[in-house]
Amino acid sequence: PCSREVPTSTRASRAPSAPRASMVALISRLGACVPVYDFHTARKYAELLLNAQIILCACGALSWAFGGVASLTFGFALLAHVGLEVAKPRLLKMYTVSQFALLLWDVIWLSLWARRIDRGADSIFANAHYHGTPRFLLGMQVLLFLSRPLVIMLWCKMWDLGFGAADAANPYGQMEDAMPAPPPPPGGAPPPAAAASAAALRAAAAGPA
Repeated sequence: PCSREVPTSTRASRAPSAPRASMVALISRLGACVPVYDFHTARKYAELLLNAQIILCACGALSWAFGGVASLTFGFALLAHVGLEVAKPRLLKMYTVSQFALLLWDVIWLSLWARRIDRGADSIFANAHYHGTPRFLLGMQVLLFLSRPLVIMLWCKMWDLGFGAADAANPYGQMEDAMPAPPPPPGGAPPPAAAASAAALRAAAAGPA
């Protein structure tokens, strides 16, 4: 029999590319560093870190200059909040990948401006009254830089957990959110379904008239 050749596009769609496989392996390794094993707990910590980032960016916005990275972090934090609310894995994956780029941006920004802002020797700091505000932004940027590795590992953990898809198939992951059914009142009437089942059993036992 003649063998049927599989189209090239089909083979490409089945086998993931090498960069994508390497990225998934890196995300799995980083996610393994976080001792959290369910998506709901990881989401709670992620939301706390997102709120902390938004507060740091809002405080850094008080500076009259050098706030580019803080603005980017603020925008991506809002994107993450929207992605969590609408439960869109594609948005959540975009935010996770963006954190690697923002970590590189933090390093570049700090290498370019941290020393100059701290010394205040440039002509842009000629007025001493405006020197304290960029220093305040520098402090907020350092805090964002320190929190970035924790954010990356936590979001990689949520990616590794399928952003909640695994918990939907695992009933033990949602035991905290499940509300137990209230017990029937003592001496009260049985539920309608139980009464209907009892009536059907009695009719079957009586047989045809």
